[in-house]
Amino acid sequence: SWIMTEDVIKIVKRLLPRAVAKKLPSKIKVVSISLRESRILNKRYRKKNNPSNVLSFRYNKDYGEILVCSEVVRREAKEQGNTYKYQMTWMILHGMLHLAGMHHEKSKSSAKQTAKLEKTVLFKLFPSQKY
Repeated sequence: SWIMTEDVIKIVKRLLPRAVAKKLPSKIKVVSISLRESRILNKRYRKKNNPSNVLSFRYNKDYGEILVCSEVVRREAKEQGNTYKYQMTWMILHGMLHLAGMHHEKSKSSAKQTAKLEKTVLFKLFPSQKY
């Protein structure tokens, strides 16, 4: 079975550059949400009327949540030829980068920087994965 999300967060935190890890809230909770909840929240906060794979919310310095829709993650894993474990780890990592203030939507360069960091971390966790 899949390793506990708390462990994933701890492991990923250690693999991130210190400057990025320092910006994370001290407590991060991963919450599984349904397709319906994901669509409602995605519409409310991102003006997109479809379910999202992952949504991140930072409430204060010490607390943030990563909401994952496992149905979307499972579908995307299949479409991209990835394992569910890999895809879910990627989405948690992606959510963590958002919580640390990295936003790929801001610009081409921040998108490149975010993608590069994700690849670096994922490669350390899944060296046999095709990139």
